[in-house]
Amino acid sequence: MTGEIAIVLLILIGALVLFVTEKLRMDVVALVVLSVLALSGVTTPEKALGGFSNPAVITVWAMFILSAGLSAAGIADLIGRQILKVSGTSETGLVIVIMLTTGGLSAFMSNIGVAALMLPVVMDIARKTRTSPSRLLMPMAFASLLGGLTTLIGTPPNLVASNTLAEAGHEPFSLFDFAPIGVPALITGTLFMAFVGRRLLPKELPERFREEWEKDGFHYAHAVEEQVLQLHVTGDSPFDGLTLEETRLAQLLGFHVSAIEREGNRITEIVGNTVVRKGDRLMVEGNMENFEAFRKWQAFELASGAEIAGLLALKKLVLISATLAEDSSLDGLTVRETDFRHRFHAHLHSIRDEDGVKRNGIASHRLRAGNRLQIEIQKESLPALREPGDFEDLELIAEESISDIYPDSEALLEMAIPAESYLTGLELRETGLAEDLGLRVLGIARKPESILFPDSEERVLEGDKLLVHGNRRSISLIRGVQSLEIEEAPDSDPLASVTERAHCEVTLSPRNSLAGKTLKQVNFRNRFGLRVESIWREGRSFRSHLRNMTLQFGDALLLSGPVEKIDELAKDPDFLLLTRSDGADGEPAGAGKAILASLIMVAVIASVLVGFLPVAIAAVAGGTLMIVTRCLSIDEAHRAIDWKAVFLIACMIPLGTAMKDTGAATWMASGVAAAAEPLGPWGLLIGLYLLTALATTIIPTAALVVIMTSLGIDASAGFGIEPRWIVIAIAMAASASFTSPISHPSNVLVMGPGGYRFLDFIKVGSLLILVVMVTVIPLIWLFSTLSGG
Repeated sequence: MTGEIAIVLLILIGALVLFVTEKLRMDVVALVVLSVLALSGVTTPEKALGGFSNPAVITVWAMFILSAGLSAAGIADLIGRQILKVSGTSETGLVIVIMLTTGGLSAFMSNIGVAALMLPVVMDIARKTRTSPSRLLMPMAFASLLGGLTTLIGTPPNLVASNTLAEAGHEPFSLFDFAPIGVPALITGTLFMAFVGRRLLPKELPERFREEWEKDGFHYAHAVEEQVLQLHVTGDSPFDGLTLEETRLAQLLGFHVSAIEREGNRITEIVGNTVVRKGDRLMVEGNMENFEAFRKWQAFELASGAEIAGLLALKKLVLISATLAEDSSLDGLTVRETDFRHRFHAHLHSIRDEDGVKRNGIASHRLRAGNRLQIEIQKESLPALREPGDFEDLELIAEESISDIYPDSEALLEMAIPAESYLTGLELRETGLAEDLGLRVLGIARKPESILFPDSEERVLEGDKLLVHGNRRSISLIRGVQSLEIEEAPDSDPLASVTERAHCEVTLSPRNSLAGKTLKQVNFRNRFGLRVESIWREGRSFRSHLRNMTLQFGDALLLSGPVEKIDELAKDPDFLLLTRSDGADGEPAGAGKAILASLIMVAVIASVLVGFLPVAIAAVAGGTLMIVTRCLSIDEAHRAIDWKAVFLIACMIPLGTAMKDTGAATWMASGVAAAAEPLGPWGLLIGLYLLTALATTIIPTAALVVIMTSLGIDASAGFGIEPRWIVIAIAMAASASFTSPISHPSNVLVMGPGGYRFLDFIKVGSLLILVVMVTVIPLIWLFSTLSGG
């Protein structure tokens, strides 16, 4: 082994570790690989950067644009109308037609683009045929992967494999070289899912749908028992003069104010900054049980001055003032990162720095040496705080100085949890006390033993008394809720005159800007004018504390609100509209655009087939025509490109080049060949296929194909197998990402709408992998024998 081989192997091992552990994003890992290759000198700068001008990379991003053009032009509307005509309403027929249609599109479009295009179509078909979406969506997602196996441009791994083959001095693949193997794999996969696989999927409608069908379609109840209430704002209510957002009605009770009756007039344009006045009657939608439980809370006992000192003495707590030392291990960390409560068994009350005293939102505040900290701590934990290192100048705060620590705007209060409170059984982090009201629970008085500084996972029990620190404004909000009076609505449908309302179900689009953010951070209600009723994730429906849930790709959201707001959301690129209760289909694109986009795609394919243009140039020209003819805008084209995939491929291609140039691929291949020698060519072929198929669950497919094809090409030399057949086997195994919802974006996309669990993918996907392998391996061997290599 040479020094260059050792360097390349170390880079390869480091990349695999980073891919598996997910310490960095996959495209960032690829950039690190590229940088280290160039800096180490094992490849030239020109070769290191050559991936960005590689025809395979150019073809990949151009195909994303072509796929988006077809989708934006309204192909889905045409497809949806034809599927039911051909398949009828039988579940078996639906699965077959949906899979073959999806697979056919995926042969020439990006897999995830096809899945996103077909998702609303399949949901609409499920609604019209009264079929559970879970029986149709996973077959559709798998078909988008199987269809990519049939052509060179069907999936990025095929393009990467062809490029590796060409760089090794062999003839690259033509457009349909994969078809003799890929088409039979698509057909057998379709038959398996239609007659076996679908029977292993959930048959019942997901919990979020009530089984209430009306003759015009699906009726949404979503298992949310909503009531319409009229709440009277009394004359002495603390809510008088506050905006709806300031009242926190949505956060505290889950109420949505739909209209306000004021002095004989009805206000229907309700936004967050709408001001509440005494005498108002609020028309709200929400859960009556939550409101009644909230009103059962006993009156809070506010304490101040000497009373606080007494409580502190009773609870065996002391107040300490300390300075953060110069060499403190906490210097530069946020309070959240220090894990202060668990590390010191204490509560950090406030921080004084050059900008003044900070009491609210200190969890994200970054500590600096010299900061003066006010700390509430158990007496028995005090010695640990006094140990040298993190703190200095510790002082015990005298009782007469407590008022300086607890100003009039703050309070220490006792909150009693009565019988049947909706807080009973919730973890502290689920109660919303901290997030919605800014209250910090310092202790829980509970028999037989009280708890000081409880963990956020501690559950609230009936009869508990919570020792809570917060500001008086939060207490005023609670008093405001308690002051509201429930009145009967003036008619049976108090919202009938407000606006036409409906429900809809949406999921996040593949390249959305909302994943990773909470509904609160997105400001969902004000931004989109719709209320999130529930979120369906990994087979569970979440209906409470939604505003603090982080949105994930694959979530299904049930929304309610005005019909015009749903119409606007249907056009938002962050969402895919799945179904809606009013049965409206939105504004379909004209058939002319769909025909034009289809003709452009046909021209791209034809120019490659007759040898008029290389595939990369044809794809770029086709994408440009999509923009010029306004099938989609330039902004939509930019958004359609999966830049993570582009950077991943462009940065990993130089690694494959370095493996070949340094001899690392040959060195590794000799070890593989020696291991496979007792099993012969069949053993090598099956071994590489299985290794690649298993590795797809933890390694990005494009990176995996670069590594495995470089290895397979060199290993094939000792077995008399034409390298192209080994490369085809590896490319197809890499694209068979069926066993996990996270192994391919198409799988993630359908997980929420289909109500699937992780186990559903393992159960069906593992069998499908075997079916595809049993189809692919014999065909490769057959065609290899017939071609003499």
